[in-house]
Amino acid sequence: MLLAGFGFILSRTSFLGALSLSFLPPSTLLPTKSASHRSPPIFDDPFSPSAARFRSEITSIIQQDASVAGPLIRLAFHDAATLERDLTTTTGGPNGSIRYEMERRENRAVGRPFKIVESLWSSNNDYDDNGNSFSTQFSLADAIALSGAAAVEATGGPHIGIRMGRKDVDTADAEVSRVVVQKSTPRSRVDRTLPSAALDSDGLRLFFGRLGLSEQEFVALCGSHGLGRHVSLLGMSKPCLKNLTRTCLEEAPVLLPFVTSSVDTFDNSYFSALLQWNSNQVELGEVAFIPTDVALVVDRGLRVHVERFARDQAMYFTSFARAYQKLVDSTAVTVKRY
Repeated sequence: MLLAGFGFILSRTSFLGALSLSFLPPSTLLPTKSASHRSPPIFDDPFSPSAARFRSEITSIIQQDASVAGPLIRLAFHDAATLERDLTTTTGGPNGSIRYEMERRENRAVGRPFKIVESLWSSNNDYDDNGNSFSTQFSLADAIALSGAAAVEATGGPHIGIRMGRKDVDTADAEVSRVVVQKSTPRSRVDRTLPSAALDSDGLRLFFGRLGLSEQEFVALCGSHGLGRHVSLLGMSKPCLKNLTRTCLEEAPVLLPFVTSSVDTFDNSYFSALLQWNSNQVELGEVAFIPTDVALVVDRGLRVHVERFARDQAMYFTSFARAYQKLVDSTAVTVKRY
């Protein structure tokens, strides 16, 4: 789902920067030519046509198969969360680099959503129904970020407007962090650009602090873990059980929900389930949590946010939308949100 390391039972399937103004091209300021000599139309807003259509197409796909929503959110997280920034250098972030990172272990369940996004993005027609040219500035990174936002809304969550203008890169982002940080516990060590499933609460604070997210915001992001499914061994062929390859995991015949009560709905049930788990009030198989999920409820400071979100879904939606915007907008350049 959302996080690399927020990652796997066997495999998850469901996870700030300075802004610059965008100006109209000089040609839009020229006098209008006569109809017979008019140049092809130029959009004052070069992103609106592509963004609107892409969001609509992703929404339509999710309405037909809600199981793809969680993986789309995870895809957006994996492309964006590699950001590292200091006073002199910025690397990673939402830049489309994930297309070169598919063989990495943490990305073994994002192949399906990536193919969906890449196919829609690359096949986006050059002209709309009225013969107007679409902008070529709509990048793959824009498409990935927008697909995650669309997935949230299509499954009952808030509308999340995001900025545009991310630039695609032609190489993979680093796997290892430029700067290793750690607090007093072994499991707080952050040495990779995507979070480990074993991080404790201090490790989560260090990792998400690097992305500019507050405790409330990163706890909110984790709430999307309730949306989606994880791989199980049920129904797998004997060859796969003997040799559990990436293909076996990605094509597993049986996927089980993380939170059974709302597997295809974006809501606050994840937080209620965490509190129930912490009080030993869940049945076997009712939830599937990993260490980074559990860290949110056993840490007193983080549990405050879990309790608030469990009580107030509107607060959760607001916090998630803000956190998602911070996450995916770090390399975007437009002022307007789409």
